[in-house]
Amino acid sequence: MKNDVKLTPIQILVHGIDINMKSLESQNDALGLWAKQLRDFGVEFEICSSLTDEVSYYLDFNGEQLSLIDLKKSSKLTLDWAKELKSHLKKRYAVTKEPLFRALKLKGDDLAHNQIIDATMGTGKDACLLLSFKCNLICFERNPYVFALGLWAYLQACASDDEMIAQAFKNQMRLEYGQAYSSEIPAGYDRCFYDPMYESGKSKTKSALSRKEMETFKELVGSDQDQATILSELCKKFKLVCFKRPLKAPNLKLPDDSRCQKVVYTGKSTRYERYFIP
Repeated sequence: MKNDVKLTPIQILVHGIDINMKSLESQNDALGLWAKQLRDFGVEFEICSSLTDEVSYYLDFNGEQLSLIDLKKSSKLTLDWAKELKSHLKKRYAVTKEPLFRALKLKGDDLAHNQIIDATMGTGKDACLLLSFKCNLICFERNPYVFALGLWAYLQACASDDEMIAQAFKNQMRLEYGQAYSSEIPAGYDRCFYDPMYESGKSKTKSALSRKEMETFKELVGSDQDQATILSELCKKFKLVCFKRPLKAPNLKLPDDSRCQKVVYTGKSTRYERYFIP
């Protein structure tokens, strides 16, 4: 399973900056802050002016933006969470009719109630949607490349010129590197959103990325072949788990000793399975 392969240290190629961690922050505040936080999270990385090994993927910093590069497909992936959140806010969802809102048992504009764990951050598209639903989020990601790219998108969003957008990310979102089911979770966060990658190609990136970017992301992350195990562990950890599935995907079977019940909410191409202990 690709998600369990040790992918670190990841390589970060920078342009036009002296490669010296001690002076990195003084040369580029954004990159310096990102690198410091990445290290604090325990993600191993190497900042270099040229690629040191034969690699299929690396992170590229051009002085302003961080991108994930796939050399095999000549593909570049960047994330803009501030833009993503703005797009959701403009749509003015009738939230009580949204299947994800209903599956997670959210309440309109109630941040104290809407405390959610996102167990699979990925590109952050669903996290931005949940932010627009007025949720407090703790987002977990276990792939180091994806986490590093998401951390950059998060910090850039926190520094947005749009104060409302910046405050939403600063006050309502937190990132964590690792697995939600094996981590210490703050009190009040007893509901979890789980959106694994699927072998069928209908992944969480489908509507967020171009076809080439989606293929790059899927190949890097790999299909979550352990999703049944993770779902079971999440159901033990949380009072409610919302499991996102392609509409025609087969059902997953929980262990025979599981006491969870299931309610399904369907959208046009997706279904949300709510697992809970009555």
